[in-house]
Amino acid sequence: MTASPESRSHALPQSQRRYEAVVDGILEMVEAQEIQPGQALPTERELATVFGVSRNVLRQAFGVLEERGLLRTVRGSGRYLREAAAGGGGTRTSVEVASIADVLEARMLIEVEVARLACDRRTSEQSRNLTTMARQLTSWEDNLEFHCAVAAATQNFVLERLVREQAMLSGELHQRDHYSDPEQLNHMRREHQEIAAAIAVRDADAATELTRLHLQRTKRVVFEAALGLEAGAEDTDS
Repeated sequence: MTASPESRSHALPQSQRRYEAVVDGILEMVEAQEIQPGQALPTERELATVFGVSRNVLRQAFGVLEERGLLRTVRGSGRYLREAAAGGGGTRTSVEVASIADVLEARMLIEVEVARLACDRRTSEQSRNLTTMARQLTSWEDNLEFHCAVAAATQNFVLERLVREQAMLSGELHQRDHYSDPEQLNHMRREHQEIAAAIAVRDADAATELTRLHLQRTKRVVFEAALGLEAGAEDTDS
């Protein structure tokens, strides 16, 4: 059954590109629970009328939402909001966290082996840079650049690109919003330093295990912060 948007106005801000404003508008509808997880979105015609945009702009917005894993298209049926993660938090937060979990799962599959390869292939200069970057972690951007630098140490541009794209996708899904706690940043800084130290001495077993634990803890932190799960609860992947 297709969701019906409320009759209230969904006027779009003029400062954004139209499709970006539509993306935000659809997510606001989700937050207002006009669209529930797993439910079909209103038709293109309805949404085009609600937002006052062309179907081409609307399809650009759908492309962004699909790229973020928030939307799926069923041919001949419609476009559906993804199922939400279990727990507390608003509808939009739950849906975004479900996509973040998918990204972190993919990152674990890739970055654990990236760390192993970095131990074998890193240069002395890359090792020094990783050590410096690990000490300087103060923001989401620093976190992104550290993980990309580890991937760059594999000397494989495809791996570096994959790691960067996945990390940037996490940012678009507002994973960065869950790193405002100074204590968590300090913990993450220590974990980065341990990973950098293992790569410096080419200890592949330590580097891979530290990377796995780091990403597992990241997943737990995101879920606890966004969905209000009990602090310290054991990660289902551990």
